[in-house]
Amino acid sequence: MTKRQVAHSRRAMSEALFVRGAEQEELGEMRSAFHLFMRAAKAGHRGAQLNVGYFYDTGLGVRRNRSAAMYWYKRAYRRGDGSAANNIGTIWRDEKKMRRALAWFEKAIRLGNDGSNFEIAKHYLRNEHDPAKAIEYLRKVCESQWVADTEVEEAKRLLREANRELKRLGATAAERRTRLGQR
Repeated sequence: MTKRQVAHSRRAMSEALFVRGAEQEELGEMRSAFHLFMRAAKAGHRGAQLNVGYFYDTGLGVRRNRSAAMYWYKRAYRRGDGSAANNIGTIWRDEKKMRRALAWFEKAIRLGNDGSNFEIAKHYLRNEHDPAKAIEYLRKVCESQWVADTEVEEAKRLLREANRELKRLGATAAERRTRLGQR
């Protein structure tokens, strides 16, 4: 067998394991799904690496293990998976390490994960109270064809609120200048 044939055979085997894992997951057989995904992940299947990270992250079919989740997410990320970068960002967000979270959300965006724009927008609205910065990210969510409909609807609502807040802040600044005799 040539190297090319071996590589093709390995890819086919990992894909078959991944598909079987997805079938087991669909049936609710999470432990079985996890083991199949793990075998595919070890063989280099990017989607399986993401799934193994998620299973460890959430405790689905296996004991929760943050370190193992990060390991598998990072392996998937290094293979170009934007969802893995987003999931790493959510781990850091949940641990209140926002600088790290934002860096990972930006990496996810660069890899095509438009949903990470929503995470960044929520940060600017909730943590920094900066609607001007949030608006740019909310618009990207609304324009994306790759974001869940529920996130788009929520982004539209937050965009309306952010615009109202900006107008209110603008009026408040203008009122202060008027009272001080400035224009």
